[in-house]
Amino acid sequence: MSNQRFNYYDPEYNPADAAGHELLITLSDTMFSFAIIDKQANKVLVWGDGYGLNEITEPDDLKNILLADYSATKIGIQSSIFTIIHKDLYSPRERDSFAKYLDVKSNEMVLVNLLDDDNYVIFKISEALATTISKHFDIRSVFFAGKPWIAAIKLAKPYIQPLYAHITGNMVQLYHTGNGQLDFYNRFQFSNPDELMYYIVLTANELNINLDATSVILSGDITVSDKRIQRVSDLLPKVYFNQNQVVSLPSGFISHQILLLAGLTLCESLEVS
Repeated sequence: MSNQRFNYYDPEYNPADAAGHELLITLSDTMFSFAIIDKQANKVLVWGDGYGLNEITEPDDLKNILLADYSATKIGIQSSIFTIIHKDLYSPRERDSFAKYLDVKSNEMVLVNLLDDDNYVIFKISEALATTISKHFDIRSVFFAGKPWIAAIKLAKPYIQPLYAHITGNMVQLYHTGNGQLDFYNRFQFSNPDELMYYIVLTANELNINLDATSVILSGDITVSDKRIQRVSDLLPKVYFNQNQVVSLPSGFISHQILLLAGLTLCESLEVS
C-alpha cells in the first residue's frame, strides 16, 4: 500500500491490530480526510487527507485501513443546512417540527446531535451520502462537523471570549461565546481573502465585538503564509492559531490543522431518525 498521500504514517502501525484504536473521518460531498488514534496513548498513528468519496464506497488503496475492526469509528460531516435549538426547547417528539426549517426533501436524511452542553443541532445530509456511509459504517457514528471543533475549543480557553474561525478549503466556520454560552455559530463559503475578512467583520459587527481588542483564533487547513488568511492577518491586530492539542502529534506537525478531526475523539452524543 502506498503512503504517498498520507500526512503521517507511523512505521509501527499495523492495520491488522486495530483493537484499542479509533478511526476518525471528516467528509464533504466529494472528499474526505481521516486519522487513526491510539486511544490508550492518545496519539495519531495515521493521518491522511484529500481522498475521493469513492474510496469510502469501494475502498481500494485504503481498504486495509478503513475496514479494520476498530473500537470506534466517528464521522464528521460538513453539512451546510442546519438549525440550532436550545436543549430546553428541544424534544425528540418535536424533531419533525424543527426539521421543517431545513426544507428537507425526499432524498435527504435528518440527523440530530447535542452540539454542546446547552444546544442541539439538527442538520440534513443527502440520502446518497448516507448510503455511501452506511455501506461500511454505522450512520449513528455521524456528527455535525461543528460539534468536534467546538469540543476541541472547549478543552482549553487561553483567551477571553475570542472569535474562533476554522477554515476548510473555501469554507469558514465561525464560533463565539458570551459568558460561557453559545451566542454565535455559522459557516460561510468564501472565494477570496477579502470575502473571508468580510464574514469575520460582519460577524463581529452583529455581536458588537471590537476586533481591535478581541482575539481571532484560527484553525484548519491553513499555514502562516496561506493567502486565504492574508487580509485577516494583515488588517487585524490579534490573530493567532489555535494551540489546543487534542491528541499527540509527531514532532513538526501543527495541531490546529487536525483540530476538527481530532475533536471527534471527544464526541459521544448522537440521535438519528
